[in-house]
Amino acid sequence: MIPRLAGCAAAALLLAGTALAQAPRPKESPTDPVMCVVCGDYTFDRKDATPAVYEGKRIYLCSVNELALIKKDPAKYVWATDVVSGKRVNKIHTPFTADYRVRVQKVKEQGKIETWPRRFFFESAKTREEFLRNPGKYLRQPYAV
Repeated sequence: MIPRLAGCAAAALLLAGTALAQAPRPKESPTDPVMCVVCGDYTFDRKDATPAVYEGKRIYLCSVNELALIKKDPAKYVWATDVVSGKRVNKIHTPFTADYRVRVQKVKEQGKIETWPRRFFFESAKTREEFLRNPGKYLRQPYAV
């Protein structure tokens, strides 16, 4: 009788896992903020961004021209550096991100400093949490754009 119960328990776990995997995703609102994958500096309402699919994932861009940039040089546009560990991170696939406002200095406008949102990409939850505990330790501000 015990093997039969074990089989029932395994079937119940399998069904529960299937139900979780098929749970509906929350509805996306046109006013949800999204950030451009290429530059990482500009936040848009979802309705104002340019959606694209890259490596099977939906991404958002400033313009359709940026998808050509990604395809031409993925090492430059798809990969980021984890500011804590220094390791390379695929911006499209990592679930470990943090949005943080940073001070930037526009090179073309000598001396002008603005605050922009910036998305940072991490290799793990551990490095993301370390960054969020003390972002000033990992950022040099203002940085030139």
